[in-house]
Amino acid sequence: MPSIFHAQVEIPARPEALFQFHRNPQNLTEVMPPTLKLVSLKTDGPALEGRMIELHCRDFWVIPMRWTCRWKTVRPPYLLVDEMVKGPFSVFIHEHRFEEHGAHASIMHDTVTYEWGRWWWGRFVSETAVRFYLALLFKYRHHRTKKWAMTSG
Repeated sequence: MPSIFHAQVEIPARPEALFQFHRNPQNLTEVMPPTLKLVSLKTDGPALEGRMIELHCRDFWVIPMRWTCRWKTVRPPYLLVDEMVKGPFSVFIHEHRFEEHGAHASIMHDTVTYEWGRWWWGRFVSETAVRFYLALLFKYRHHRTKKWAMTSG
């Protein structure tokens, strides 16, 4: 059974701006923590349903990770969903949702449905180590997104 992680943050930018930023895979480097190094990125361009993204990263500078993801849902300017089709998880679906919050801000929601392995051990790792990692990762990503919004607008 997959686990679900959710994080949200208020960002001083309209949903349209957040959507445009997140639909461009080249902007991944803007929100990646310093412990995650992008080695290569292959994509056909900004998010369109069915379009693929291939990532090769090094986590903690040494652990190789290869991901192939597909844009599953693209609904401007409020929803982007990417789904891992090949990589380190049995299931990994990341939903980016942008909700208007006042005249000049948004609430950005990140919901990740994930499963690392299918047995009790995989469930244990998903609910402990992976959940902790995701909490740190999205805290950093949200910080960087806020910084981007304050300097770009």
